[in-house]
Amino acid sequence: MLAVLVDPRKEPGILCDRRAERLLNFLEKCAGAPEAAVALLFPKHAVLLKVLRGAGYVRRCWKPGKEPFWCPANKPLPTDETYEARCALGWFVCRLYEAGGRLEGREAAFRTGRRLPLAVVPPRPKGSEGIAVLVDEGSLGLVPGGWYYAVCENLKERGLRECLRKKN
Repeated sequence: MLAVLVDPRKEPGILCDRRAERLLNFLEKCAGAPEAAVALLFPKHAVLLKVLRGAGYVRRCWKPGKEPFWCPANKPLPTDETYEARCALGWFVCRLYEAGGRLEGREAAFRTGRRLPLAVVPPRPKGSEGIAVLVDEGSLGLVPGGWYYAVCENLKERGLRECLRKKN
């Protein structure tokens, strides 16, 4: 297993860019996201991430050969065990926002007003209904019947509406 590499820690400085502040608020709400997912919502993401990184508000985390994950400095860093799950959750939340929804705590709130608990699989989610974000397709067996699910690899290529399925 490859270790997660992380930018060095910096003391937070002053943040004067409102666009960078909006990006930081988003990253804090979802506890971080992969760079390619951030690009869906923030067209000037490269400049904004550079500003936030320089000011010490975000840290770049990555595994060799994997996509960079941007983590707010005030949130726990991903570990070897949680890196893939955090990336999958970041992709889901970016697609959720792109579709007009929001993340409210541990629930996905859709434009329609419907709210469902959110879980990253593995491990097996609990409850009668919710949305499971699958790290890989092999995890589908852990999703209970009646739950919606989305596979991370599909979220990288398609919108939420195309990726969200209900397990019978």
